[in-house]
Amino acid sequence: MSPAYRTLLSSINALRRRWLIARSRIFDVDWYKTAYPDVGAEGSDPISHYLQEGARQGRRPHLLFDPAWYEAARGSARRDRNPLIDYILYGAAEGVEPSPYFSTPFYSKISGGLGRLTPLGHFAADGSRRGLVPTPLFDRRWYLENNPDVRLAGFDPFLHFVASGAKDGRSPGPLFDAAWYQMKNPDARDEGFEPLHHYIAVGAAEGRNPSPCFDVDFFVASAMDESVTRQTALASYAQGRRAWRSTHPVLPPPASPTAYFEALPWRRPPNKETALEAPFRVVIVDVGKAKEPLSDEIDRQLRILASLPALDIHLVTNAHIESIPDGAAVIELAHPDLSGADHRLLFDRLLRALRFRDPKSLVVEQACAIAPLAEICAELQLRHHDLIASAPPDDADWIDILARKASYRAFRKSSISVIIPNFNHAHYLDQRIGSILEQRLAPDEIIFLDDCSSDDSLARAKAWATKSAIPFTIISNESNSGSTFQQWTKGIERATGDLVWIAESDDCAHPRFLERMAPLLLDPQLTLAYCDSQSIGAEGELLSQSYRFYTDSLSETKWLTAYVNRGDQEIAEALAIKNTIPNVSAVLFRREALVGCVESLKGFRYCGDWWTYVECLRHGDIGFCPQVLNSHRRQVSTGVTQAGERESRGVEEAISIKLSIFATQDCDASMIWTSLAQTVFEYEIRSRSIEEGRPSFAENEDLAPSIEKLASFLAKQGCKYPEDDNTLAAYLRGLAQESTVIERTEREEFVDLVLGQVRAIPAVTA
Repeated sequence: MSPAYRTLLSSINALRRRWLIARSRIFDVDWYKTAYPDVGAEGSDPISHYLQEGARQGRRPHLLFDPAWYEAARGSARRDRNPLIDYILYGAAEGVEPSPYFSTPFYSKISGGLGRLTPLGHFAADGSRRGLVPTPLFDRRWYLENNPDVRLAGFDPFLHFVASGAKDGRSPGPLFDAAWYQMKNPDARDEGFEPLHHYIAVGAAEGRNPSPCFDVDFFVASAMDESVTRQTALASYAQGRRAWRSTHPVLPPPASPTAYFEALPWRRPPNKETALEAPFRVVIVDVGKAKEPLSDEIDRQLRILASLPALDIHLVTNAHIESIPDGAAVIELAHPDLSGADHRLLFDRLLRALRFRDPKSLVVEQACAIAPLAEICAELQLRHHDLIASAPPDDADWIDILARKASYRAFRKSSISVIIPNFNHAHYLDQRIGSILEQRLAPDEIIFLDDCSSDDSLARAKAWATKSAIPFTIISNESNSGSTFQQWTKGIERATGDLVWIAESDDCAHPRFLERMAPLLLDPQLTLAYCDSQSIGAEGELLSQSYRFYTDSLSETKWLTAYVNRGDQEIAEALAIKNTIPNVSAVLFRREALVGCVESLKGFRYCGDWWTYVECLRHGDIGFCPQVLNSHRRQVSTGVTQAGERESRGVEEAISIKLSIFATQDCDASMIWTSLAQTVFEYEIRSRSIEEGRPSFAENEDLAPSIEKLASFLAKQGCKYPEDDNTLAAYLRGLAQESTVIERTEREEFVDLVLGQVRAIPAVTA
């Protein structure tokens, strides 16, 4: 073959390959020139540049074509050296994905037909314009709601996620928690993987969990479909969220319409649709083998229970119901809307939702042909009562049964005061005050305390006060007090309610916050109750879906479920080590307990919230609700919290709180040393991330008086540094692994540094 003929064939082949790429609709000329400015500067034709140099250099022809991913997936089956042409001619037909963020089966299903294009080609030509998303793991609406910067800029949410959001550690939707995944999988972080990319490439097959509320092995084990594997579990759930499936033994399934007990398809009498929840609840199960009319006995029991105050009655039955019994909410399994549901899954979801909502609820069994109800209740730690095994109860019997098994009691409605301490948070006040006025259980008074704001906070507050149906008092300082806790004390002294909610001015609450918190304080022993919070940024962007990432280092199970704990025990187990109630807006206090803290609280600038929790719990118990009912705004670069992290005074206050706990609580040596290790770890981490060059903990002269007090206490107690500090080192390694501040190669050195500083504390003398 002559050279000229070879040149001709080469030119024809080059034209054919260029034509293949152009016809595929995949190559994004504008994106390519923007992503690779040298191409535009050279004036080259982008497709020709890609064919001649770009592919060899690993450049992408489209945002959603990842050559490294494709080549790894294609392996030895690859038939063309150019990955894009291989995809066009062979890979697409064989189902090879062009990107970790592209699911060919899913996109083929939702696209309505690909025509003669490849899946990616169809998305580039038509799907993107139509707002289609080629993976079930991305949620457009959720992403825009939780990333206001993307919404305000008008970016396409999916393309933003692929281009930069994934690299920034943003979550693609409610099913995958990127920040949590990075924290729990330091190898993914160390290797520079985008979180979702790592999960799809590595984590899913290894059974790693994509979020704290999705337990992959639990989901696979409980799936009715044997084709569901670790690899496919999350995608399977994403495409079937309405199928009543649970994703975790305890926590609600993410973004599911059946996640929460109150969201289940209860039918209620018209006059009860928007009624407040009662403090106590009973679920009656009457599911026989055959569909029959509701029995006279069940009807009688419903009437008796409906006559009792402060009690919500729920009925699950396969009986035919002509009309909903007065005072009851009903799930009628025979209803056409539920005819296609798997009743075993439905029942499992209902009981798990009940357990999460209120573990003190009573499940009353009349009949249950679906499953062994008593065994399931025992497994889920739900209270159970068998109607068949006992004589039919009357009014007095029910009061006794409910008191013994469901903590039922008479009560007086508590009044609630809301205190809003504010300084220069005008930007957030509409959301803050709006979320208070939207509470389903309305408070009795609002006390707005402005600390000499220089913005229009006062004008905003006055505007809300004029339209508030709730008494709304505004108190403004003529000069700034310099401490939010000064404002707290002023509000506590002014409050008249039995219960007090200190609602920080830049946070916001779920409408059910007071409705859920107030019933916990019906227990007269409780001095405070709190719920889980999500963390949001300055403009409302979601930073974390729960604060369990912060408390997991102490226990990965304690904060999964509702609990009531003795105050002294809560201090010793949690608050002695660190402040495990990260945001006061998530707390409802008994006012009489708060009043006792007023004088001592005035001396704090940074850690007064922690001190308040400890002081209240010296005199009573604590209750916790695991539902996220509060949004805590974490300001990135300003605010009291960040100043406290820089200043020594914040550390001094933390040490003083711990010394007070050590001196008055039953704290063993292991807990004391863990607590001190936590303090030193936090100090050294903040030194690295906020204030480089700050002296190490034991060498900081500003902290010398506080460290001397620690040393003196340890000497008096005879509390020596443990000869075997492996347990302490293991605890610190866990903290170091989850920290995004410490590089992998530095972790062991950092742990040794902290241990050395802790070991030095007893040697400090006045």
